[in-house]
Amino acid sequence: METEKQSPRVSIIIPVHNGKSFLDRLLCSIESQTYKNYELVIINNNSSDGSAEILESYKNKIPLKIINCDKNDGYCGGCNTGIENSKGELLLFLSQDRIMSDDWISKSVSAIHDNAKIGCVFGRVVTDGMSYAEYGAAYDIYGSPCMKGSNEETNLFYAGGCILTRRTVIDEIGAFDQEFFMYQEDIDLCWRMHIAGYDISCAEGIESQNIGGGTSNTFYVDEKLHVSFDSELIAMPEYRFYHGISKNRIRVMLKNYSSKNIIKRLPIALVLIILHGTFMAVKTKKISYVGLAFKGMFWNILKMRDTLIERRRIQSFRAVNDEHIERKMIKKSIELESIRQ
Repeated sequence: METEKQSPRVSIIIPVHNGKSFLDRLLCSIESQTYKNYELVIINNNSSDGSAEILESYKNKIPLKIINCDKNDGYCGGCNTGIENSKGELLLFLSQDRIMSDDWISKSVSAIHDNAKIGCVFGRVVTDGMSYAEYGAAYDIYGSPCMKGSNEETNLFYAGGCILTRRTVIDEIGAFDQEFFMYQEDIDLCWRMHIAGYDISCAEGIESQNIGGGTSNTFYVDEKLHVSFDSELIAMPEYRFYHGISKNRIRVMLKNYSSKNIIKRLPIALVLIILHGTFMAVKTKKISYVGLAFKGMFWNILKMRDTLIERRRIQSFRAVNDEHIERKMIKKSIELESIRQ
């Protein structure tokens, strides 16, 4: 019995969509984990690139359950399907382009097992070509995120791509918001953990590698923003701007902030979204970014009833106030700071 407590079953949940180029390295990294009490649940989000065949070839090598979906439900829908079809006491949400060090699960299980206040555990992330390694992410009071380039607890607000949490935490705060499809879902999940009184923690000595790229080389280090005007910042894909900068950002703030802070912060955030869209339009010579800023706002108006229902559910388990949570946020606008630099 003691062994079961010390080595709880981990459900590794991976949504896959056209991830053929990542899968061999991903599955080999799981196969080589020193921690063996796990089940692997992969949600094939209607891939069309041969991912399904690669997954099938690993069925006899690792404890693998494959769930094939008729449509792409996004990262959020895939993770939620994985939760429903897994049995582990601990849940590891893993992106298809993250490669874990061999002791990642073992050390993260030890870290979360030692402290009941920890809502989720993650590790350092390395990406080729980046100025810094990633240690989770910071988040400003107006809803804009930025990767952290140092392992300091100050301004550590969320993590994504490779995190370990307890099933009981998800039962308490709810699973991923499927209205998001992609982007800001990790912010929303971790914000709810903060509201419920949990901490998030970057465990020492564990590392994963981001082999998919798609990350801006802008970091928050030593209380300062280090901006690099790379392709992800200047030539951000339109779908990413719509989901990440406009639509989902507004819904995250509406659901998780107190009423007082919605009134204080959201109007400024809306102005910043329009300014960001204008900045992108000037840099890319595509006026469509301004339209996407307003499209995200209009979507939130149409979905307001659903958002308010979800907001009431979240506020019902609030254990700490916004003043406590805002100590972990950046008090100035990351977007304005980026434009100035």
